[in-house]
Amino acid sequence: MNKLLTSLTFTAITWALMSSPALAERTLRLSSQIPENHPIGENLGFFEERVEKISDGKIQVQIYPSAQLYKGSEIPQAVSSGAVDMGLVLIDEYSGTLPATGLFSVAFLFPDYDVLAKAAGPDSPVRQQLDEMIRETGTKVLWWQDYGPVQLLANDAPLVDPADMQDKKVRVLGKPSGDFIEALGGNPVKISGSEQFMAYQRGTVDVGMTGTTATQSRKLYEVMDYITITNHAQVEFLIVINDELWSELSEQEKTWMSEAALAAEQKMREETKAKNLEAKQFLADETDMEVVELTEEQLKAWQEASEPAVQAYIETAGETGQELVDQVRQMQ
Repeated sequence: MNKLLTSLTFTAITWALMSSPALAERTLRLSSQIPENHPIGENLGFFEERVEKISDGKIQVQIYPSAQLYKGSEIPQAVSSGAVDMGLVLIDEYSGTLPATGLFSVAFLFPDYDVLAKAAGPDSPVRQQLDEMIRETGTKVLWWQDYGPVQLLANDAPLVDPADMQDKKVRVLGKPSGDFIEALGGNPVKISGSEQFMAYQRGTVDVGMTGTTATQSRKLYEVMDYITITNHAQVEFLIVINDELWSELSEQEKTWMSEAALAAEQKMREETKAKNLEAKQFLADETDMEVVELTEEQLKAWQEASEPAVQAYIETAGETGQELVDQVRQMQ
């Protein structure tokens, strides 16, 4: 009887293992400062599902959103040191040590989505050069996420003229956006994305800087009255993986990861423009925030006033910066 029970038990366990999804052979932890309900957070979820599906569950990804593990500014070091396997990072976070990586925050360098797509595409020499720089820090770029254009937020009165920025404390993403604010006479204050709401609510800064989708998903319309559509910069987020870990992956694992990453990147870039327009409409129709659209003449005044920021980027990034700016302008 005991032999029969043992045999039946062994058969049941064997059948359960054979009929259940493949057990994960590798689990990767991914740190993100973005909420799950933001388009970028949703894109991370898409990657997670895709890589687990094509690997038949042999690779699993655990996502920790909303800065549960690390703030955005901490992720480059966390990933390069191996403290976490993967991370979502604003490309500007590398600009402190690699000034050229601040290219996409250079004021008014990317006039539309077409130029952005050319510069940030996988085959772009601009992107490939930046990816190589970042790999020197010990992190390999898996894919880029198009976040969309950046706008300015204000309270009490709308921002219409560059002179409105004089002496204002402004939240910035990194040095290039800080150069933009300084060119307008403002005072840049670097604040992470996850800390924006409290910074605006407490009056830490006078002016905000972020995208329309973040204004919606982070509910910034509850603490700011106006959003001026400047589209003065294009934000690119990167998903990076520890370089040593990447080298340890089998060729099959690298293929699975690369395939899922490319699918996630293509999906994000195809949807970003529509999602930003939807967010802008939501802010106009469903909140008390006023959406301020600049006329061509007003926009030109902002562009002219911010030209020193372009030169500041070139001076900081040197020959590489000049080369990248020239390449982007040839794409316009």
